[in-house]
Amino acid sequence: MRTTLDLDPAVLSAARAKARAERISLGKAVSELALAALRAPKAPSAESTSGFPVLRGVPGHVVTDELVAAYLDDEPQNSDAS
Repeated sequence: MRTTLDLDPAVLSAARAKARAERISLGKAVSELALAALRAPKAPSAESTSGFPVLRGVPGHVVTDELVAAYLDDEPQNSDAS
């Protein structure tokens, strides 16, 4: 299908480079890039519904209260606490 697009110059440059490197048409390169973006896994939201950031953990590494307490015990204490 033919259409007219207004592409960002950086996108056009990337698509042209892909088309040249793979010896395909510019339209096919743009289509492949767009389809790849649609298939890419969605990044999880960085915020919860409360507005506070949600930190994603490392799979298989459970953070427990005891682990947090152990790390807190390792931190130097400020002697000028008021």
